[in-house]
Amino acid sequence: MCTRVRASWGYLLLLLLVWVVGHPVASSPTSQPHYTSNNEVSEGTLREILAGRQVYSYRSYKDVQIFHFSIPPHVSQSVYNFTANDSMGCEPRNITIFLQAHSYPVINPDGATYPPGLWVNRSRMYEVHLRSDLKPALLSVQYPVAGDWFMVAFIDEASNRITQAGLFPSCHSWLQAKVTHQQQGDVTTVVPEIHSHQEIQLFQNIENSQYYRFYVPSSTWMVMVNISNCLAPEDKNASCPINITFRARALPDPESTDTMFHNCSDEEVGNLCTVEFIPEEEAWHYLQLSTPPDTPVQLSMAVKLYFCDEVGGSSYHLLSKVNLGQLCPEETCVNFDTTFTIFTNDSEELSKTTVSPEEAESIVFLPTTKTKQLAAKNCWTRHNLVKKTFGGNFVFEYDLPPNENGSVPLLLDINNTSPTLLTFNLESVTDIGGTLVIELAISPFINNNNTHNISVTGCVTLGRREEPDENGECSHGHQLIVNTSSPVTRGISLPIPFPEPGLWYLTLKPWCYLLNASEIVECSGQDTSILFHISSASCLDGKCGTYGSCYQYISGGFIFSTCVCDAGYRGWGCTDNSQATPNWELLLSTLLLTLSNLFFLPAIILALKRRYFAEGLVYVFTMVFSTFYHACDQEAYVFCLMRLSVMQFCDFYSAIFSFWVTLIAMADLPHSLYSLLHVAGAMIVALGVEYDRTGLWVFVVPSVSAFLVMASSWIWHCKQQQGCFPTKQYWLTSLLPGVLLAASGLICYAFFETHDNYYYVHSVWHATMALAILCLLPPRREKEEVCDEEEEDVEPLSECEAQPIMAEAHSYSPAVS
Repeated sequence: MCTRVRASWGYLLLLLLVWVVGHPVASSPTSQPHYTSNNEVSEGTLREILAGRQVYSYRSYKDVQIFHFSIPPHVSQSVYNFTANDSMGCEPRNITIFLQAHSYPVINPDGATYPPGLWVNRSRMYEVHLRSDLKPALLSVQYPVAGDWFMVAFIDEASNRITQAGLFPSCHSWLQAKVTHQQQGDVTTVVPEIHSHQEIQLFQNIENSQYYRFYVPSSTWMVMVNISNCLAPEDKNASCPINITFRARALPDPESTDTMFHNCSDEEVGNLCTVEFIPEEEAWHYLQLSTPPDTPVQLSMAVKLYFCDEVGGSSYHLLSKVNLGQLCPEETCVNFDTTFTIFTNDSEELSKTTVSPEEAESIVFLPTTKTKQLAAKNCWTRHNLVKKTFGGNFVFEYDLPPNENGSVPLLLDINNTSPTLLTFNLESVTDIGGTLVIELAISPFINNNNTHNISVTGCVTLGRREEPDENGECSHGHQLIVNTSSPVTRGISLPIPFPEPGLWYLTLKPWCYLLNASEIVECSGQDTSILFHISSASCLDGKCGTYGSCYQYISGGFIFSTCVCDAGYRGWGCTDNSQATPNWELLLSTLLLTLSNLFFLPAIILALKRRYFAEGLVYVFTMVFSTFYHACDQEAYVFCLMRLSVMQFCDFYSAIFSFWVTLIAMADLPHSLYSLLHVAGAMIVALGVEYDRTGLWVFVVPSVSAFLVMASSWIWHCKQQQGCFPTKQYWLTSLLPGVLLAASGLICYAFFETHDNYYYVHSVWHATMALAILCLLPPRREKEEVCDEEEEDVEPLSECEAQPIMAEAHSYSPAVS
């Protein structure tokens, strides 16, 4: 009698709770969040378009263009449509695309080797090739993971030729992308059991396949999917003909390595099927139940979450106080025909209630004071590491939580009988542009007692923990092994470039073996002391070896770090020396580019001897700054007197201005006009060099202007002298050789320079320009004309006007009184 009363009271309380939730008291609009009240996600097609952006020829990773895509949840297929075009009149070029989820793709399209120990190829990467001829290239991605996807694109044609701007047409390529996402519509949201007082079963009729999803909060150790009352009406004697596929953050993909499979027909009990999965924390998980063709199956399903720690925060609130529609707040849901059976533990007895879908949508599961979470067995010791951020991008590290006195432990004691778990979290976008380094070592103070060695195996994984197997191998993550056999094997380092965001796990498991054999024995102690260091920095610990420099770049609004290599070195850390330039060749290039400027010395001496002091000063300026600029712009033997940009400006400015003053000196102008043109040229050349120091017009405009001034002056002199100006001797011995030298130097500079012969050809350019000035500098004029040739007649003064005016002198005497 008492039992019936308790069950009736539990049923009445449940109905009262349903009525209260279904008829809430009016409140302010901001008091409660709004959730949709349906339980099934609608099917639809979403599109994303990225406007055309310029892509560049690949010489290093700094040349890539980064594109970003946002993939919505439960997408069954994403189709990418890429098109590229070139500037008018340019030949189509080859463009390469790499696409990857969560972080920037780590690539080496030039075939360079990666530094030793670098962990690459961590996730699936898609590669697309197309031409810049507006013909589309399609890429289909099945069941993509929801979230951020990153794509890098570049022109796969790196020309060795150095083209001068303005002499050849500028060819640019642009890439556009369109994405169509097909969302799966029949995804049913499942309310998992997280408390001992809950038993939530979902009764379903399945034919072919059905998708489900549920949310897993933090500290979840295990997920159990329990299928019961599994029955195929057409063959009641057959075992449960259900295949279960399970995946986190995306719909199950048969070709993905992170999709898990289970066949219920292999179970001994025909109508029961139970499978356990290791989940990802703070993530949506997807189940697919599939049947043989044309075989409907009736079943009831329950999802249970087992915890090692107390669940708290937003995820606890989501799952412990939830109605069936609150689990899909961001999507539009539709009703579906499903029957729910709710078991509630009131007082000491379990009461069962079957409700309709309309009533189930408003049912709230509230934990009571007697509620206990579903506790997992054999949980490992877990340490949630604390992030410590420093100044600069991508510079941070992870430490153990501080002790009560605020100090951070240096050593970590791990249990010898069960694995130990270290967890740390990386943020999206802000933490992925550098290199994460995980260092592990056995304590140097450990005592082996001369009986056995100690080895510690670690598995580094993202999203889901993994325990090393009996051989110490990791099937999904990256393996770290340290032991006490020798000082070399006591420590190991694992660099991870462009790490994916999310929760990372480092699972540590020690084991002992005999000194003279590989036989595993029981460890003498209970704990093993280890050292670990997990940190992040740009490039490889902020450096790029001897022949490289670390830089940070921004592309598409995303910042990343990369190495820029010198002297023919290649690779992620400038460690690939397969195409490196020998040291003697590096030294030769530095000497040629700097010492070739000494050819200006004869021109300087001749200018001073012929009293062209201003011109001589400009030549000295050109020789000095060209020497120091090329000394600062080298790859190995480098000397920088000032900042490189300042040296470059002075080099370009003095080189162009030296042409100007030489042509003005050849013009043989009056002194006043000569000074005016020098000042005007100095200002015009400075303006042009600052505007575009590598352009064609900054050289053409001053040179053509000075040539026109010189030609006009020569024509005027020819008319005044009624003969040739300058003399034939100057034309044959100075002007003709000077023009030939200058023309040959310009042709070499403009058409024959490549990255391989740069120091040869550019040194020839220095020599020919200096010798051309030596030939073109005119002889010194014997007489400086101050005024016009026709002197004005001056009227002489008259004799009277010419006499000086004498003042009459008077003696001075004081007055007598």
